[in-house]
Amino acid sequence: MQHIFHPTDLSAGSATAFLHALRLATAAHTRLTLMHVNDADELSAATLPQVRSTLAAWGLIRGAHDLDGMMALGLGVKKVLAEGDEPVAACLDYLERHPADLIVLATHQHNGRMAWLHHRMAEPLARSSGTPTLFVPHDRPGFVDPATGAVRLRRILLPVAHDPDPHPAAQWAVRLVQRLGLTGVHITVLHVGEQGATPLVDLPPAPGVHLEQLVVSGDVERMIAQVALHTHSDLVVMATKGHAGFLDALRGSTTERVLRQVACPVLAVAAPG
Repeated sequence: MQHIFHPTDLSAGSATAFLHALRLATAAHTRLTLMHVNDADELSAATLPQVRSTLAAWGLIRGAHDLDGMMALGLGVKKVLAEGDEPVAACLDYLERHPADLIVLATHQHNGRMAWLHHRMAEPLARSSGTPTLFVPHDRPGFVDPATGAVRLRRILLPVAHDPDPHPAAQWAVRLVQRLGLTGVHITVLHVGEQGATPLVDLPPAPGVHLEQLVVSGDVERMIAQVALHTHSDLVVMATKGHAGFLDALRGSTTERVLRQVACPVLAVAAPG
């Protein structure tokens, strides 16, 4: 990862997503862009989430003015303020000029300006070239401790099917664990369907990652949510069908319904084709 993009509507619901974006950026020693779009005239960088004060509270730098500490982290931060009444279009325009490797955003922001799962906002977001996106529930703690920045990621649920291709999502799951320097992480590879019909998924070898296979039958979305709850999953990593699948996911197919049912963040990774 070289660039993480976090759009925010500055609501309380976006705060948890910001913490996840910042923690991932520090782990990857990468660039982090925070972007806010507002149709008001008064725009100030001070209104955006405070990166250095958060890092200081986490003990990663000595204080808000510790520029040497920031450089040692290898973290580059850019804050973008844009005026307008089409926040998703503005974000996509920015991403076209500055491609990102990961988008981190809060879900269910229906009361904020960037109602990402609202029908009107979903379609332009889906045209963002299939960038992997981490959806963080606005009313749940996620896997980053807000007080310390500690990552609590012990169990990952990886639902797989023959279509879409699950391998990009599987690779992201393992790489995320590696990038965060975690050990003792259990990845449950879940197939909802018939025994013997499970797709073969070759996960990259990773020390400290324990794999287990699980096959269940029933309604796909309901079973994913039930298994996520039963296994106390901290993250669900799912493949989507690229542009069309991403749009469908946001409008109401598998990924979006899973988003509404699980209590943990969901990483959606577009499959090729």
